[in-house]
Parts: sequence; C-alpha cells; structure tokens
Amino acid sequence: MRIFLGGHLSYYQTDKSRWLEVTLKEPAPLIDILNNAGIPTGEISLVVHNGVLADLQETIVSQGDELKLFSPIGGG
Repeated sequence: MRIFLGGHLSYYQTDKSRWLEVTLKEPAPLIDILNNAGIPTGEISLVVHNGVLADLQETIVSQGDELKLFSPIGGG
C-alpha cells in the first residue's frame, strides 16, 4: 500500500520522501502502521483513503490501498 505524506509529514521520513510504501500481509489499523513508521498521528488533520475522506482512528487498510495524509495548514 502507498501513503502520501502531505505538508510537513514527509519530514518524519529519513529520506524526506512524500510517499511511504508499506507491505501488508493482512488488513491493519492505519494508526498502528503510522505509529510503527514514526509518524505522529497528532499532526494529521485529514485522511483520504482510496479517494474517500476517512477517520484516522477507525481506518483499516489493506495491501493495494492508497492513502493521503495531510497536516493542518495555517496562514495569515
């Protein structure tokens, strides 16, 4: 599965990559995958799961899924 890390979330990747590739053998909670990858879930404000807005705490993902995660955006 693929996870797009929008905003500053890519900074938590060693190579600062915008895409995180994860291989899953069985469906798993998204929050567990992010915790294992070292991405702080408290900094995620928007989750899009296969093109549909989703809840971070309740999303279960499978191999072949695509997610897009975004941090809050501020401006002035």
